[in-house]
Amino acid sequence: MPSLNHGAFIEEAIRSVLLQDYPSVELIVVDGGSTDGSVDVIRQYQEHLAAWMCEGDAGPADALNKGFRRASGDVLSFLNADDFLLPQSLWTVAREFRRRPQADVLSGHGFFVNAVGELGTPMFSDRWDLSRVVHTACVLVQPATFFRSRIFQRVGGFSEQTRTAWDMELWADMALAGATFQCVDAFLAATRLHAASITGNPQWRKQRLEDARLVRQKVRGRPERARDRIHAVLHRVRKFADHPCRTLSQRLFLYSALRRWSL
Repeated sequence: MPSLNHGAFIEEAIRSVLLQDYPSVELIVVDGGSTDGSVDVIRQYQEHLAAWMCEGDAGPADALNKGFRRASGDVLSFLNADDFLLPQSLWTVAREFRRRPQADVLSGHGFFVNAVGELGTPMFSDRWDLSRVVHTACVLVQPATFFRSRIFQRVGGFSEQTRTAWDMELWADMALAGATFQCVDAFLAATRLHAASITGNPQWRKQRLEDARLVRQKVRGRPERARDRIHAVLHRVRKFADHPCRTLSQRLFLYSALRRWSL
């Protein structure tokens, strides 16, 4: 769990993991030097944590790599300090990995929630397709995505050059390394929309777009061309046509939570 000045949310995130009642779970919290009381909250739960630290870092990807170097589990995941797991999620994930020994990455679905944690509209992980990734038409719900340590180690962890799309780049690196992706039809986690988050803050929009472009370029093995942008529009239109109500409900919730239409 990477954390930086999410004192208003981190207790809910920590409790969402600890209250899973799953018998074999490690929770490692990596705080980047919060000054808003987050560390006091973490200390309250330190006896229940596998490890925690509070120190400066080079960004979220660096913090995540620090945490994963201490992890010993076979199945791994990461949960931002302003998000949370839904009840029984870890039991579902463990069961599905046992049923699918060939799976390297397993993604479920989730919900957008507002700043106070009220469940809003559902969001769905797409069936993984690398060719659709390069056309911005394939998305995995990050807090509802889990992966085996073997594939994480194979790709060497997170790229620390990416400031905002470290999850997208990790999925791409795993796919390029031959990972098997599967989807489970279950709701596992919640993503909080609030103005201070990287997702919700419009000041990060330009950086997010640039980071995503670089990930797509890595997957293609070449720079983006004009026809790629045209294909991306066509893929997004097709995706909308397949699930118009789903897309509209997400946009409406986005507006109700952030008072704007676009992330």
